[in-house]
Amino acid sequence: MESDADRQHLQDDLNKLIEWSEKWQMLINFGKYKCLHTGHGTEDAQYTMGGTVLNTTLKEKDLGLTISADMKVSEHCGNAAAKGNQIIGIIRQNIEYKEKD
Repeated sequence: MESDADRQHLQDDLNKLIEWSEKWQMLINFGKYKCLHTGHGTEDAQYTMGGTVLNTTLKEKDLGLTISADMKVSEHCGNAAAKGNQIIGIIRQNIEYKEKD
C-alpha cells in the first residue's frame, strides 16, 4: 500500500466481500480474520469487516506455512525441521534393531 487511496481501495474491497456474503447468505466469522502488515509504512492502517476492526498480527500460519510480516521463512523452516526431527525420534523409538543370525 503506497497511499491512502490504496488503503481505501482495500477497505472498499472488504466491504464488497461483506455485501456479497450477505447477498448469498454466507455468514463470515469476522473474529477469525487478521491483518498482516508487510513492508514499511503500513503498520498504522486499520481495516474493518462488518463493523469489526481486524486484529493485527506479526505472523500467521495458513495451510501449514508460517508467514511473517518481514516475509522471512526462517521461522517456517525452523518449525519444519523441528517437526521432522520429532518424527525421526518417534521412528527410532519404535524400531527394534536385530542382529543378523
